[in-house]
This record gives sequence, structure tokens and C-alpha cells, in this order.
Amino acid sequence: MSEEGKSPSRLLAGASARELSNAARKTRTVARRAAGNFFYAFALLPEEQRRGIEALYAFCRTGDDITDDTESPEGKIEYLNQLRQRLDLCYQHRYCDELTLALAWAVRRFNLNRQHFDDLLAGLEADLTVARYPTFQELRLYCYQVAATVGLLCIQIFGGDTPEGRRYAEHLGIGMQLTNILRDLHEDYGRGRVYLPQSDLVRFGIPAERLFDKRYHTRLRELILWESERAEGYFTAADGELPAELRGTLFAAIIMGETYRRLLARIKKARRYDRRISLPAREKIALAAGIAADMGAISH
Repeated sequence: MSEEGKSPSRLLAGASARELSNAARKTRTVARRAAGNFFYAFALLPEEQRRGIEALYAFCRTGDDITDDTESPEGKIEYLNQLRQRLDLCYQHRYCDELTLALAWAVRRFNLNRQHFDDLLAGLEADLTVARYPTFQELRLYCYQVAATVGLLCIQIFGGDTPEGRRYAEHLGIGMQLTNILRDLHEDYGRGRVYLPQSDLVRFGIPAERLFDKRYHTRLRELILWESERAEGYFTAADGELPAELRGTLFAAIIMGETYRRLLARIKKARRYDRRISLPAREKIALAAGIAADMGAISH
């Protein structure tokens, strides 16, 4: 990435149709390989929206990879700084590689709000220095930064950027990130991170450094069920914010939310938490196709 960040930039207006096509193909490859729960929602979007979402996802994926890899903290911070510089290029309608070309196109085409990206990067940077969250209020801010911001950018691409749509995206993003935290609990613990609020651990009598000790298994299950209800509350709040006239416009976001609600249901039913819980691909495909068909979206 560092070499790409130093590449000479070019004006977006000077990009050829072939370059734009190659950039879209590159981000689609990233989405297909890594989007997991989201790819089946992406695939049903109209072409320009799909290109925009895949460009956004490729950028977000780069940021996640930076904070999750094994580089030194200093090296990770440098990578994030380079990511900011590449984002700066996009907002200057310039690019230095295929990924920045795709994102610069999306920024211009959908008038994406820069503040949402800045908040996202602040959340990713927190992952480099913060391993514990004392209270839920602090964790909620992190969830807003790394997930709700992405939802807010998505609804700009989908065409649902209204006050109701923004509240929907915020609640949905926080619910999804809380679900991610529960899904990745063991994996994050192995990296030295415990995202569950320390006040909640104290409430259930579980030392953070012994989260997966067998003696605390029953308490951990009770805690996970309690946190699952909190996540479900955000999904319910999102439903309450979504007016009927936006349901067709935001069908892809609805697919994402319903996918995560099913994932949360599996987490609640689980009896062990030392393995990653996921939905089978066939279930995600059927869910996406069913919701899209109900809303008449497949005709796109």
C-alpha cells in the first residue's frame, strides 16, 4: 500500500472508460472475496449503485485489514495516514490506483459525505490503541464510527438520505456492529481485545482476562444473551424509523439487516463461543432473493 500511496495522481476527469471498467472490476473482486454477509445484497443493486457500494466496501476493507494485521502499531498508524491521503485524493477528484479511481468516481457520483469517512477512520484508529471499553456509551461511539458511518454512506448511494433514512442507518449499523462483536468475541480475545463493556463484565462477575475460562462459561452465556437483546433493540429501533416509501429504495440495507438478525439468532442459540458463527451461503442467497423479489428489486 505504501508504494501505491506515493504514486503520481491523475485527474478523475481524465480517466478512460477502460480504466473505470478495470477499477470497477477490481473492487468487485474485493467484494466477492471478502464481503461475506453483504455480497448477496450488493449483487442485486442497479449497476451504478453496485459500483458505488463495491468501491466503498473496498476502501472499508482496506481499513479493517490494516487494524487487524500483525504489523507494529507505528506501521499501522502510518498505513492509516496513507489511507487518509488517498481519501484526500478522492475528494480532490483525483486517483493514484484502481481502488482510489473507483472511490473517487463514487464520491463524485453520489456526493458522499466526507465527515462519515473521517469518523470511520477515527474508529479504525481507535482499534490501534483501545482494547477495552469501560461503558456501553463509549462502545456505542465506537460502533457508530466503524459501522453506522458506513450505513450512512450506503444510504447516500441507495438514494435514501433523508432524516428517517439516516436514523435507520445509524440504528442498523450499531446493531450490526454489536452482532459482529459477539460473533468475533473469541477471535478478538486472541488479539487482546475485549469489546464488551467492562461495566457489563463486572455486572456478570467475569474478569476480562478470563473471559473464556470454563468456570465462567454459564455467566458468559448469560452475558451474551443480555448483549444480544441490546443488539436486537437496535434492529427493532431501525425498523421503527423506516417509512414504507423508503423500503424499496433501501432494499439492500434491509437484506443486510435481516442477514445480521439471523446471525444474531444463531449466536443466541449457540452453546460454545470459541468458534466463529456464520450463516450458510445458500441461506444468505435465499434471504436476499426473497426480500428483493418481495420489493420488486430483482427487475433491476
